[in-house]
Amino acid sequence: MKTFSLLKAALSQDMNLFKYSAKRNSSKLTKILFPIMIFILVCFSIGTYAYMIAEKLAPFNLTYIMVSMFIMIVTLMTFIEGIYKSQGILFESKDNDLLFSLPIKKYQILFIRIFKLLLFQYIYNLMFLLPAFAIFIYFEKPGINFYLISLLMTLLIPIIPTVISSFIGYIIKLLSSKFKSKKIVQTLLSSIIFLGIFYFSMNLENFIQDIASKATGINNMLTSIYYPLGLYINLINGFNLLDLLKLLLVNIIPFILFIVIGSKVYFKIIFNSKENNCKKNNKKSLVLKRKPIISLVRKELKKYYSSPVYMFNTSFGLLLSVILSIYLCFKGSIVFDEILVQYGIQNSISFPVLFYFFILFVTSMTSITSSSISLEGKTINITKSLPINEELILKSKILTCYIIELPFIVFSDIIFFIKFKPNLFYLILIILIGLISILLIACIGLIINLKYPKMNATNDTEVVKQSMSSMISVFIGIGIFVGSILFIVFLGDYINIDILLILHISLITIISIILYYFLMKNGTKEYKKINV
Repeated sequence: MKTFSLLKAALSQDMNLFKYSAKRNSSKLTKILFPIMIFILVCFSIGTYAYMIAEKLAPFNLTYIMVSMFIMIVTLMTFIEGIYKSQGILFESKDNDLLFSLPIKKYQILFIRIFKLLLFQYIYNLMFLLPAFAIFIYFEKPGINFYLISLLMTLLIPIIPTVISSFIGYIIKLLSSKFKSKKIVQTLLSSIIFLGIFYFSMNLENFIQDIASKATGINNMLTSIYYPLGLYINLINGFNLLDLLKLLLVNIIPFILFIVIGSKVYFKIIFNSKENNCKKNNKKSLVLKRKPIISLVRKELKKYYSSPVYMFNTSFGLLLSVILSIYLCFKGSIVFDEILVQYGIQNSISFPVLFYFFILFVTSMTSITSSSISLEGKTINITKSLPINEELILKSKILTCYIIELPFIVFSDIIFFIKFKPNLFYLILIILIGLISILLIACIGLIINLKYPKMNATNDTEVVKQSMSSMISVFIGIGIFVGSILFIVFLGDYINIDILLILHISLITIISIILYYFLMKNGTKEYKKINV
């Protein structure tokens, strides 16, 4: 009964995948239909790809391979997201002190946290699995066995990757707790693991291409990598009680073991990771007078570097840019040659132009401000009570973006300039696109976060990964990059590429200036309205 009450309390908040702060005068119908429409739109897009694959496989009675591929994709997504989601949900929830003070068993708290993590994965997974199952049903017209086994498999899919990723999250947390700068070390370890997965995925694609001539070869590879997938395929093609028992046990036993064993060290790892604020407060320190903007920026940076999920989610693209730049030192133009040949444009675009759009891509995918206001939580009232105008607060958030992003961008630029030695025209353009696009994305993130603040989240993961402002900012960033590419592609046959780049950067600059002044005028009013 106690576990049920805890579950009810934990799931009563932030369990809507597309939850956003709607205005009071918004109708209940709008609040319900909006997330449903988004869910249907995503399902339709995924279903289109599933249909294209199944259409090729159906004549050979191999449609089930399409289902295998989608299950494997969902499993990988669950594993990758679980590595950094576990940091916020399992170890850094804001209600840790409250729960640990109650007469609740350790395994119950860990079970609640894992269950909440799993439930989010179920919602995400359904957007991929429902279209795949629907397309399979359309082509194959299976019997009742498929429906029952697929329903069971849907419930089991996230368990193993969530357990493994949570264990990795535990190892990261344990190692980072040994250092003084725990949060930074934790983020670096997460980034290293994620980059390792990314590198493996890139090489795995080449391996798949070698055997992709036969669809059955792909299926054999997938089932050999992920044992439960092979059991599922066997069950939908022909029911076998032994395979069913294996499928249940191979998922349930690791879950139970993780809860039992993990609960014994769960409290210890959380307590060890806490900062010893008492010792810091007892130390005498010299108080220096600083300008308000400097103090505000320091506050923003402190919050940024104290949240691993915030750092990891916004710095991965920046780290990737540095890694690619270092890779350029050894491989040179071969890196770009492979990309250009892959898309059949090796003779129509130069390396500086390609790098110009690479910098735009990195900055467009790095939206720090889309969560910066929501992450203030209840402390926003303290900030608002200070003798500082709201315009200065918003400026400090934009300046923080430059402090965080510019070192990565400048380093990447310098490596490229040394290696490829572009002329002065492209050198200036590449520098300008980095400076201007940071401003553009920072303004967009703030405007959206002011429109859809999420001030009552129980942990940073809910703000960074599950808020409306973060989701919209990601889509807008993608839209800016894709729109810029289309702008060059469609007009490239009529206008010189150099003139197009000047027009492009001019347009980005004008939009950035307009958004900045809009933010300074209207954003301050929206900031004042936020109450917790």
